[in-house]
Amino acid sequence: MTFRSYGGPGNLTLVDIARPTPGPGQILVRVLASSVNPVDWKRASGIYRLIMPVSFPSVPGYDVAGEVVEVGPGVDTFAVGDRVHARIGDMRGGASAEFAVVGVDVTAPVPAGMEMGEAAGLPLAGMTALQGLRDRAGLAMNGASERVLIVGASGGVGHLAVQIARAAGATVVGVCSGRNTELVASLGAHEVIDYTQKDPYRGQAPFDIVLDCVAGDPSPWLPLLAVGGRYVSCVPTGRTLLRSMFNAVTRKKVRAVMLKSRAVDLRFLDGLFEAGKLRVVVDRRFKLEALAQAWERSISGRATGKIVIEVG
Repeated sequence: MTFRSYGGPGNLTLVDIARPTPGPGQILVRVLASSVNPVDWKRASGIYRLIMPVSFPSVPGYDVAGEVVEVGPGVDTFAVGDRVHARIGDMRGGASAEFAVVGVDVTAPVPAGMEMGEAAGLPLAGMTALQGLRDRAGLAMNGASERVLIVGASGGVGHLAVQIARAAGATVVGVCSGRNTELVASLGAHEVIDYTQKDPYRGQAPFDIVLDCVAGDPSPWLPLLAVGGRYVSCVPTGRTLLRSMFNAVTRKKVRAVMLKSRAVDLRFLDGLFEAGKLRVVVDRRFKLEALAQAWERSISGRATGKIVIEVG
C-alpha cells in the first residue's frame, strides 16, 4: 500500500513495487502481519512534515511480524526461516507490504506461542509504554512500589502499559470509558476509573507517575501528582515540551516519550509474554488491501488494544 501525497486514508493505493534487497546489518522479512499506529496516518496527513518528511511514493507502517527470507552481508544473528518481529527503525516505514527490510538491531525472535497478529501489535506500542514508564518516568522494573495512573488504559499503548507497570510491582490505576473497565481490570489494574463519570478522580491518593497515552497537555494531571511525581506523555505536544523546560525548578516533572527502536527492549517485552505477564489485545483484523478502513478505525479513537493488518 502506498500514498503519493499528503492526505487522509483515501489516498492509499494498492500497487506492485520491486522487492527490496537487504543491505549490511539488515534482513528481508516476508511480512505476515503488521499493525496500525496513529503515527502512520498522522505522518501521511502531513502534520508531521517538518519533523518526519515523506518522500513520495511512500509505503506506510512500522510494525512487522513474519519470516526471514534473505539476510544482508555480515548478518549472522538471524537465518532464513526465522520467525521475527520488529518496529522498523527507519523513519520512512515500509511495513504495509509483502516484504520489508529491517535492521537486525531492532529485530527479535517471535516467542513460541505468540501468533503473528500479536507479534505485529507489540513492538511500537510496547516499547513506547516501556520507555515511557522505565526511562522517562523512572519506574523500577522489579519491585516498584509507586502509584501509577495510566490514561487511555484500553488503547494500543495503554493496555500494554497497564501490564508492564503491574509486572514491575506498581499499584496501577487505569483510566478508560465504562465499556472497557472489565478489560482493563483483567489486564491487572488494581483500580479502573471511568472518566465519563462526574468528578472521577475524587478521593484518589496522589500518584507518583501519570503516563498519558491520549494527549500531551500536562495541566489536568499535575494536581494529581505527588511531590516529586512525574507526568509522561506518549503523544507529546508543544505544551508538553514547554512545561518540561521548567523541570529544574519544579517539584513535579513533565517529560515526553521519544521512541527508540531497540531489539533489547523488544526482547524484554517478549520475556514478559513468555512469563504470562503480558498479552496483546487485538481490536480488529484487516486485510492489507483494507488498510484505509483500518486507519479510519484508528482515527475514530474507538479501538480497544491493537489494530492488526493481515498481510501474508
